[in-house]
Amino acid sequence: MRLIKGLIMAIGVIGILAIIAIIAGFYLYSLSPSIRGRAMPVAVTADAAQSFDDKLQSLDTQIKAAVEAREKREVNLVITENEANSKLVQMLAEGQLPLKRILINFGDGYFLTYAVVDAPLIDAKTGTIGRIEITEGKPKVVIDEFNLGKLTLPQSAKARVEQLVNIMVSLQLADVPLDITSVQMKDHQLTVTGTTKTGE
Repeated sequence: MRLIKGLIMAIGVIGILAIIAIIAGFYLYSLSPSIRGRAMPVAVTADAAQSFDDKLQSLDTQIKAAVEAREKREVNLVITENEANSKLVQMLAEGQLPLKRILINFGDGYFLTYAVVDAPLIDAKTGTIGRIEITEGKPKVVIDEFNLGKLTLPQSAKARVEQLVNIMVSLQLADVPLDITSVQMKDHQLTVTGTTKTGE
């Protein structure tokens, strides 16, 4: 009889501890990540969002002209924090992103993002610090730090986020006839340099 009572009490205690762990997990999940404290606010404007679009259109025109002429040409794209954040806010307003809020900073050789993901019950607050490396003419995102609220995450979680981001980047660049030679982040700007492909 004591054994059964002991087992029932142990199961009850485990159940209570599990509920406490879930509540604590939800609480930590809902808190702002430590990276949030390092993020700098950026002013956004409709003009900056339009400038972002104009720069991408200009780059696309340059690439198409070089491909048609069968020439390898160096092309550059410089995006400011103001332009990037303004475009992201525009995309949020148009419902193109599953987010409630996003902020990106370009530091000296790294990027920092803070995002609030629209999630059931409690919104997820994430923070990311990373950099971009070039491998065989393609950019590869390297995540140095990833926060989900105040939860302690295993290294594998960071690796999965990195893998997902790189799949998305690869899909976006799959049809662009460009070998990217350099990606630099400095003075609150992102500079991408590449050489057009001739198709030969």
